Amino acid sequence: MLNDVGLPIQKKCAVAFVDLLGVTQKIEKESQWALDWVWLFYKTITQEIEKHQNVKFKIFSDNILICKEIEEADPEQVVVEIFEILDKMEELMFTAQALFIRGAVVVGDLHFSENFVYGKALVNAYQLESKLAIYPRVIVDKSTLELIKGENLPVVQDKDGQYFYDYIQFCIVENKVDWLRKIKTFKFNILLNINNNSTSLSVLNKMEWAVNYYNENCTRHNLDCLITETELKKSGVNVDKIHLISKM
Repeated sequence: MLNDVGLPIQKKCAVAFVDLLGVTQKIEKESQWALDWVWLFYKTITQEIEKHQNVKFKIFSDNILICKEIEEADPEQVVVEIFEILDKMEELMFTAQALFIRGAVVVGDLHFSENFVYGKALVNAYQLESKLAIYPRVIVDKSTLELIKGENLPVVQDKDGQYFYDYIQFCIVENKVDWLRKIKTFKFNILLNINNNSTSLSVLNKMEWAVNYYNENCTRHNLDCLITETELKKSGVNVDKIHLISKM
């Protein structure tokens, strides 16, 4: 949409910028098969996003930009919808190829049209994803926290001070029937990634974070499915590189 002098109009939006971790490496190693898989994944996630009214998105390479204009009547619900899409994206990544996502959710001004996307919200989301997210987590910035203040949404503070979308908590709260299966799939994918990338320090650093995040949630909710040192050793991993809550 343009204003009276033909310049793009920016609107206050909730914006998520997401990086699909591991997709580029798969394309480089597995070529056409990986490209076909990415296409099918994008087709599926597109169908999921389109279930949400007035949500806009762009997909490019291994990145996805999702946004929705903030509604004055119920601004928190817009953020909830973004979380619902992220939840489905996590599930699809785990189910298909044991991959993870990293990203950021912000609230700010954005212009979104067919050929042109720009605004401070996009810049902020990209900077947070590329420089601060680091691990397979989706950071939630201060602008979003201020909007959802007082709401019981799945956002927790990490040890480095960053707030992030708590995927496991969201599974438990929003998916009462299926949540345990999703959490166990999360565990399986962590172990699979460690096993497949045991010589990659970069991947191990990310999975170390994932192990601790997973185990802390299991402990908090009294779930008897911790990732243990024994399980990691069975995967042939040097456990000295992984800090564990459970040494069983």
